[in-house]
Amino acid sequence: MANIHIYSFLGLIMQVKSHDEIKCPIELCKCTKFAAICSGKNLTYIPRFPKDVESVTFLDGHIGTLSKERTKNLTFNVIYKLSFINNAIVRLEPDTFSTFIKIKSLTISSEQSLSAIDVMNVLTNMKPSRLKYLELTGNNWKCLPGDMFKALQANKISITLDRNYLQLLNFSWFSNMSRLLHLRVSFNKISSIIPDSILSLRKLYLEKNEITKFPKFCLNNGNNSALPNLNYLSLSGNKIENIGQFRCFPRLKTLRIGHNLIERIPNDSFTQLKKLTDLSLEAIGKRLKKIENGSFNIPSLQMLSLRNCEFHFQSLFTSEQSRMLSSCNNLTYLDLSGNFLNVTILPRLLSPLKRLRYINLENTRLGYLPDNVFPELPVIETLVIRFNRIYGWGINVFDHMQSLQYIDLSHNLIKTINKSSFPTALLTNLKKINLGKNQFSCTCEQIWFVTWLQRTNITVVDYPIRYYCTTPDNFNGKLLKDYKPSFLSCNPIYLVVISISALACLLISTMVIFLKCNTNVKNLFYLFKVKQFRRHGYMPIVNSDDFEFHAFVVYCDENRIWVHDDFVKRLENEQGFKLCIYHRDFEVGETVSGNFDKYLKKSWKVVVIISNAFAKSEWCQWEVDIIQERRRRQGRDALLLVMLENITSKNMTSPLRTLLDSTPHLRYTKGIGENLFWTAVIEDLRKAIGQPPVSEL
Repeated sequence: MANIHIYSFLGLIMQVKSHDEIKCPIELCKCTKFAAICSGKNLTYIPRFPKDVESVTFLDGHIGTLSKERTKNLTFNVIYKLSFINNAIVRLEPDTFSTFIKIKSLTISSEQSLSAIDVMNVLTNMKPSRLKYLELTGNNWKCLPGDMFKALQANKISITLDRNYLQLLNFSWFSNMSRLLHLRVSFNKISSIIPDSILSLRKLYLEKNEITKFPKFCLNNGNNSALPNLNYLSLSGNKIENIGQFRCFPRLKTLRIGHNLIERIPNDSFTQLKKLTDLSLEAIGKRLKKIENGSFNIPSLQMLSLRNCEFHFQSLFTSEQSRMLSSCNNLTYLDLSGNFLNVTILPRLLSPLKRLRYINLENTRLGYLPDNVFPELPVIETLVIRFNRIYGWGINVFDHMQSLQYIDLSHNLIKTINKSSFPTALLTNLKKINLGKNQFSCTCEQIWFVTWLQRTNITVVDYPIRYYCTTPDNFNGKLLKDYKPSFLSCNPIYLVVISISALACLLISTMVIFLKCNTNVKNLFYLFKVKQFRRHGYMPIVNSDDFEFHAFVVYCDENRIWVHDDFVKRLENEQGFKLCIYHRDFEVGETVSGNFDKYLKKSWKVVVIISNAFAKSEWCQWEVDIIQERRRRQGRDALLLVMLENITSKNMTSPLRTLLDSTPHLRYTKGIGENLFWTAVIEDLRKAIGQPPVSEL
């Protein structure tokens, strides 16, 4: 008898010793101290693992059937986390996990030959009292058994059912689960929802389904909520067309409904959400067309995203712009990127938001920033205005934002940064700045910025690789850190010389300004140059007879009446010119760009009618780029520029400025001098293009 006990004791020692010596099965798995991941086509069984392994993942294997016997090797370890992902499992025996009493996380994913009933039976027989996370994703299930989660009624648990093919979501599947905290049913085909009471649910994810109407979670058509403790709800990426009114969510704090088909936000949509702090409407409507007055009457709101809604804020009345966020006194985070804003609307929107800490104005079509564009924002910390058209700003524009810690001005049209660009108080508090991918000019005006970049303690994002020169041409592509201007070119000793020269330049400039600003004098000078060429007997190689039209007229739709009633009538009816007018001559059915290219080639010259409306039009700016190419190929006499009015600085673009600086232009004026203007136009349209002109024989 004693010998039997001795042998048993020795056997136990041998078993313990043998278990301690188990190595990681490296032909199938990779192991760390506490975790193992096994994968590959040779993975057809469950191997043994070192004693400390408590998390095991089986990936891309060929396991087939799982049972209690086949998982026996896992019982030598205390398993807390177990995952089966894409292992061609076709069958789960009910007792497969019956011995795993300490498991906290179970994942069965991408097992498309496995039935939901098998999983239900496994859960029923495994005694999952400690299970906290259950992930059943990508298993190609179209429906679930009614008692699928009956065994988990008492578990404090989160369940994920993403990437299946569920078409119906029945909340009765979970109604008896008194401690269900989080439920994810995203990336399915759900179009119908049957509500039921789940008192414990905190977070519900329903993204990327096919929901067309917002589900109602009010019980018995009353005000009692089926989800009274829900604080997070996401319905992003569905096909919802109308918001309606959100009711029966007494504790909802976060709501995400972006990437739907909602074109209008009614004024009473969120008034019942008394606890709402975070609202995301990103890319809602694709494009959002209407925001009704009072839509954001949400005093509790702290975070609001209207990112990429392509909303035209100018469609609101001035009073609506001012009142839009006036109730959001607690707002700290605001994302308006990917919409249409301007510097007049912006201060109206932001003025009530004294607690704002973060604002994103990326890609909102902002240009020059005047001093009053930002109201007083005493606690603002982050300002993002990248991917705009900003080329400069007023000297006091950042005076009310001295609490800023991060500013992003990257991907704009900034050429020069100098000492006065940012207030000293702002630079004192600033921790990070991004100015990369701008159109920096490597001239002496940039010397302060170049020096500051090398010495500052502020984190300069993406420096030096995204900070390079674009002008002048000989410095194009050169990194700012390598721009080292010579002492002679930038030394202040030449200030005296420059001052003397400036006096002379002032006199010359006065005369030049007089000539440029006096319309009649300028037009007379222009006409004089045309007659000089003819007096000397020059003629071009190519003449108007080689083309179908004397001129192609480029103009903005706002100037259409003047072009048709005055310009075309006088030149065609009275002078016999033949002009190409796109409203009249373009072919129906052909694209605008195709027509433009075709008729431009048929025209001898190009007439450009310039106004502030023309300067603001993105389409007209595209036309300017095409016109520049004609000017480069045929010389400036191939173009006739007519300015109907002075272009304001906020509308002046870089391509338009280049065109005006490189090509003489006429100014239209009524009354005295009008006849001189028309004479100059007629003479220019008849003037040869030859550059240089060719002498008559």
